[in-house]
Amino acid sequence: MSDRKIAFWFIALLSVLVLVPFLGETIFYSKGEPREAIVAYTMLESGNWILPTNYGVEIAYKPPFLYWTIAVISSVLGGVTEFSARMPSALAFLAMQLVFFSFVAKRKDVKTAFLTSILLLSSFEVHRAAVACRLDMLQVSLIVISLCLLFRWDEKNCKGIPWLAVLLMACATLTKGPVGSIFPCLGIGVYQLLRGRSFGKAFFSLLGIGLLSLIPLGIWFWAAYQQGGEAFVNLMLEENTGRFFRKMSYASHENPLWYNFLTIIWGWVPWTLVLLISLFGLKWKKIRLLPEGASVGERLKKAWCKFRSQSPLQLFAWVVILTIFIFYCIPKSKRSVYLLPIYPFMGMLLAEYLLALVQRGAKVFRISAWIFVALAMLLTVTFFAVRLDMIPESIWGTGKHAAENIAFVNALHTVELSLPKWLIVFLPLVAAGCLLYMLVKRADTRSLLYGTAGCILCIFVSLDGVYQPTILAVKSDRHLAVRLNELEPQGLVYSYADWVKFYGINYYLGDRVRIFDKLNPAQGYVLVTDELQEQFLQDTEDTYRVEEVYRTPLRSCDLRRKVILRTNRSGAYHCSTIVDCNTRKYHG
Repeated sequence: MSDRKIAFWFIALLSVLVLVPFLGETIFYSKGEPREAIVAYTMLESGNWILPTNYGVEIAYKPPFLYWTIAVISSVLGGVTEFSARMPSALAFLAMQLVFFSFVAKRKDVKTAFLTSILLLSSFEVHRAAVACRLDMLQVSLIVISLCLLFRWDEKNCKGIPWLAVLLMACATLTKGPVGSIFPCLGIGVYQLLRGRSFGKAFFSLLGIGLLSLIPLGIWFWAAYQQGGEAFVNLMLEENTGRFFRKMSYASHENPLWYNFLTIIWGWVPWTLVLLISLFGLKWKKIRLLPEGASVGERLKKAWCKFRSQSPLQLFAWVVILTIFIFYCIPKSKRSVYLLPIYPFMGMLLAEYLLALVQRGAKVFRISAWIFVALAMLLTVTFFAVRLDMIPESIWGTGKHAAENIAFVNALHTVELSLPKWLIVFLPLVAAGCLLYMLVKRADTRSLLYGTAGCILCIFVSLDGVYQPTILAVKSDRHLAVRLNELEPQGLVYSYADWVKFYGINYYLGDRVRIFDKLNPAQGYVLVTDELQEQFLQDTEDTYRVEEVYRTPLRSCDLRRKVILRTNRSGAYHCSTIVDCNTRKYHG
């Protein structure tokens, strides 16, 4: 078996082992994941695969391809669960990982492709998206694979129609809108112009490919319009054109320009630390931003020519990175996941940089290895300090997050672990021991690089398998859904104010939450946030007799907004309230 095949199957097996076993370990702890999962649930329950509604009145904000994949997988596995809802993202990452490995290995070398795959698997932003029930990883995978296929189409002198690329772009547009077609066409189009292809040939050929890929989206849009009418059209326009042209009716992830640079730095954690350390070893006096020349204009011209004369793959990578990054600097709405399509191409460039440092025998890998040995040991030591009750609660103070932090620590202190879980707890310590042995034996820089990568992956596995499921269960609203299910096992439950949505509770109750203001039921249980409780009591004082049934000690994970701070004998808590509207008064 060739080195390429060995590396390919090793990356495939490693990626599966790191991601798949823990997909269902962490229950939903934010509003994003259950908001997507509940759409697939209602598809299966209602049989409406075009435009299902949940929460009584809400339709999905995005096209349905993710929900279709969740529904199909869930129907095979017996229902929509955390595992089945996250599986499309994991499968999408695995497909992107293996396709991009083959893409780089064929045009560069196996070493670069292998390290690129390791970097992607251990990048915080990519890893997080690969194990989440969100739209982003599925769309990113389809875009990246389409870019690779279009590059191969260009290598073959643009003969014929790249049907597989068209199909994947169509799926990308059905996942999150027209950008699934725009990015692949824009990336390969700019690349072709820089390589000397005429504008007319590039534009019209890619226009045809782009229009072909939009046909399935158009068919779905027409079918959805038949069900949703003008309200559906307005929602789709706002989420796509409105978001880009800064004409949204509400503030959505509005961030300044520098936010995109910050998210890239944060997204490559923990490799950002390695790259930062490497900067101190560079010979900055010999590094020039622009080539030498008689004038600034001449130097800029030489720099431009040097940029265009790069190898085809190198130029293509830079074009994709710059076009997508610049594209997302335009709208006010900026999120770290928007930049995910550039991570594989950045990973390739970073892999080349790190391998160049390996050839020079740079000290960065020895320094980094010591740091990650310390971090892995610190993680394990901290866990046992918590288990042995050596960390006092007073360390968290009395701030607004104190109750949550204490609850997190108590969860780690009391959680019961099976033998496999204990092995996962010790995994970072074992990795640290192996890496420490390599340091003592003065292993070469290449061994230290991959030893550090292995230590990072062991930390990720430990976080995904033990720490995150235990800690984030405290944040989840599932315990509230369990309490509600005991009070109301079959009927509807209501939430007060039409802009307040408890997506997690709605998911765990099987889409049984409705908006109180729209239905005004004769009796039932109502979810009211503390900040709206006085308004709720004023609105209902003439028509309902209200009784408080339960008060949660922590904030709802869905809302993540400030609530009124109350004090009782147990101390200060952030509160949400379940209120029992058990009778209605009629007048006249």
